[in-house]
Amino acid sequence: MKKSWLLWVIISAAVSGGCADQQSLTQKEMENQNRVDAIVSGVLFENDLDEAASYNIHKDGFVVIKFAESVPFDKYNHIVGILRSNKEISGLRAEQGGKEVCPISGYR
Repeated sequence: MKKSWLLWVIISAAVSGGCADQQSLTQKEMENQNRVDAIVSGVLFENDLDEAASYNIHKDGFVVIKFAESVPFDKYNHIVGILRSNKEISGLRAEQGGKEVCPISGYR
């Protein structure tokens, strides 16, 4: 009984800590994330890859994107080039099939 209670306390603390961290974003950081999200989702949609990639945007506008293995290298490379050339995106790490095909760029 004690072990399950302790486990519940640890899980609760971890979950609430994650939520608190997300809520600690400033208004400017949230606006930046939203702006970069619109850019990334638009580029993926325009290139018919919106269902073949997933991404995460850091509060500083750095993007981590993962492409499905079915995406041809030329399309992958094209999207990475478009995103890296956008001034709103502070940096980009892209991978496919668990491998970073294009090295990290612009992380501050």
